[in-house]
Amino acid sequence: MKQQELPPSGTEPETGSVRRIYSISLAALVGLMLLAAVLTVDEWLGLVPSFERAMQDLFSRGALLALGLVIALIAFGVFFQRSLRRSVRQGDHPEAALAIRKRLLVTVFAAFALGIAGTGYLLNNDLRTAFRDERLSQQAGIARLKAQQIDQWVAERAIDLGFLVTSLKGLPLGQIEAGPELRQFVELMLYQLLIGHPERREVMLFSSDGQLLVEVGGTPGHSDHAGVEGLVREAARDGKLKIGPIRLDAGTPPSPSLAFAQPLGTSVPGSRQFVVVLVVDPAVDLFRKIQIWPTQSATSEVLVVRRDGDDAVFLVAPRFWQNPIPPSGLRLPLSTPNLVAATAIRQGDGARVGVDYRGEGVVAATHAVTAVPWIVIAKSDEDEVMGPVDRRSEKIVLVFGATILVAGFLVWSLWRSQRDEARDLAVRNLRFVHAIQDMFIVFDEQDRILETNQAAQKAVGYSAKELRGMDARNLRAPDRTDEDDQRTAAVAGGQTAYRTVVRRKDGSTFPAEVRISTFELEGQTYRQAMGVDISDRVRLEQEVLRLSRVKRSLQAATSILLWAESEAEMFEQICEGLVAFGDFRMVAVAVANDDPDKTFRFPAIAGYDQGYLAYAHITWNDEPTGNGPLGMAIKTGAIQVNQDFENNPKTRPWHDEALRHGYRSSIALPLRRHGTVAAALVIYAAEPQAFDAEEVQLLSALADDISYALSKLAVTPGAET
Repeated sequence: MKQQELPPSGTEPETGSVRRIYSISLAALVGLMLLAAVLTVDEWLGLVPSFERAMQDLFSRGALLALGLVIALIAFGVFFQRSLRRSVRQGDHPEAALAIRKRLLVTVFAAFALGIAGTGYLLNNDLRTAFRDERLSQQAGIARLKAQQIDQWVAERAIDLGFLVTSLKGLPLGQIEAGPELRQFVELMLYQLLIGHPERREVMLFSSDGQLLVEVGGTPGHSDHAGVEGLVREAARDGKLKIGPIRLDAGTPPSPSLAFAQPLGTSVPGSRQFVVVLVVDPAVDLFRKIQIWPTQSATSEVLVVRRDGDDAVFLVAPRFWQNPIPPSGLRLPLSTPNLVAATAIRQGDGARVGVDYRGEGVVAATHAVTAVPWIVIAKSDEDEVMGPVDRRSEKIVLVFGATILVAGFLVWSLWRSQRDEARDLAVRNLRFVHAIQDMFIVFDEQDRILETNQAAQKAVGYSAKELRGMDARNLRAPDRTDEDDQRTAAVAGGQTAYRTVVRRKDGSTFPAEVRISTFELEGQTYRQAMGVDISDRVRLEQEVLRLSRVKRSLQAATSILLWAESEAEMFEQICEGLVAFGDFRMVAVAVANDDPDKTFRFPAIAGYDQGYLAYAHITWNDEPTGNGPLGMAIKTGAIQVNQDFENNPKTRPWHDEALRHGYRSSIALPLRRHGTVAAALVIYAAEPQAFDAEEVQLLSALADDISYALSKLAVTPGAET
């Protein structure tokens, strides 16, 4: 493929035809007059009243504004052409004169186009937005109301079950298996909960281990107690009301059931715990009520769904589902694109546009039920909701589209006379960038580099010839991706600014802040990047952030030291606080053992250890394993700093394991009790050179505070030693 190059400069300036400008402007004027006549005809046709008022406003404002803009454009065209010829004749540089008039031309035509397009766009957009927001608000209100109905329904059943449980508390239920009279009395009390409530299918009494003791009610062909044993044990364990998931029992058609389990502790001392289970059929009353739509609508309906694994299960039979519903219920995968039910399950409450179970576009609002893990969906077909406003929008688009077409033709005609001059100006501007200090790179749509300045060549170590034609992505660090850059991207003023990591020719890297913008030249789209080396800024930011974390850790440690009642509690909380607030990889307290091998024990460890300390064989003897930071801190009583695990010869025994666990540097701070070294606080960081002088000073102060607390705990009665 031939390398693409920027167009060369050198085209002579051209002037437009005054006669052509006049012809185009007069044609635009006639066109706008015709549009005004169309608006008048629309008024005669007697359109929908609200739309008629909108068109009248448009005619009185938009059409008159367009007419004024056309007249102003004619006058500007005459002035523009005459002033250009006069400037060239007087000896002004053609390119300089054209540069000024180009900006003026763009400004005038931008104002002209925006004035025409803005009127139509705002009118149409406001109309559609207000209409859709109103419908979405109505949908949200319906969904919220239906969710509240479900919550109220669940609360009423829970209250009734609670009354029953209260009545049963005084009975010796532990003797129910041996006393037929007691069983009959309990059955009578359970049966009273079912009387007059067709939706209440069955009431059961279970022991806390899931054994069925008494059963009242039940529907032929359905087995309600078979699947509630787990719910019974859960309610007995937690000691509070539990509501099971809705189930579709075998039957024709499948019958839904919902179980409420309420634990029951009798007043008899030493007696067992029991659980009362109420099984209801929400389809009898609840589902019928929530499916009622409050207004006349051909496509609106209320759905209730819940999540089951990777599927959305429809609990209420959809209104427009034409196929038989399987025994397991209607299920649709959560991966279904734009499915409203799937979006509601993933994102929660809200109003949204998507597709329903038929794949039809819908406007919907969803609201989660508080009492049970259900989601209510109030939806209407998008065609029904937006149909009236779409018909209005079509008329607005036709009217303003014609106006924009005329304006576009005017812009194209005048721009044609300035095309070559604009090309020369763009190419010349690119030449100026060699004088600036920031890195500057121009590349095409395939990311091939076309132009660079000397600052960019010096920063990356390539010559201009080497850079030309290179893929711009080769200048990015190998482990850096587009997603990494996008996470720091910010768009402002037509430019995209983000941070990235640039790779030099020798393989070294440096952080940079890059601003990218696009421009077009002779029908081709190009991108230009301005970059600044921010190594010093990033280094300063990292240092400030690290010190801030350490200071937060010291603040947390101060509170811990004030309230700690034992060494074990203090060590554990100090380690956890340093990991949580200081963002260290791992923190531990080491206590030297008085054994022949001079080993350590670690009464407190926090962070990512994964058995490292248990198998590292760190000692405080005179062998290599005793000359590391921890061993030397115990032996010398001085702070030991290891800034680089990989290159520090004193940490050679632990190189491989430390690097595998993500430890790049460490510090060991001796802890004293009454002036004698009693332990050491060892901190591991995930980056090398993590402990500068200021941070070591702060951590040293922390070690002194811990030592003071150790001495204080040592003389406190009952304190651990």
